[in-house]
Amino acid sequence: MRPENDHAGDHDRDRTPAADDQPLYMRQRYGTRWVYNHRNPMGLVLIVITPIIAIGALLLMTRGGR
Repeated sequence: MRPENDHAGDHDRDRTPAADDQPLYMRQRYGTRWVYNHRNPMGLVLIVITPIIAIGALLLMTRGGR
């Protein structure tokens, strides 16, 4: 076997992408919406923080009338 065809030492070929290699947004499987990618660390942080900010804003709007 010729050395240029030997892929036994090519470990990067079969490796799955690391979290840093994943995009922040990804297209949803069915449709044209873009969603946060939970495999990206920053995407996971945005998934957690977004509902907290939304609930906080709703609470501030309802308590602001008093």
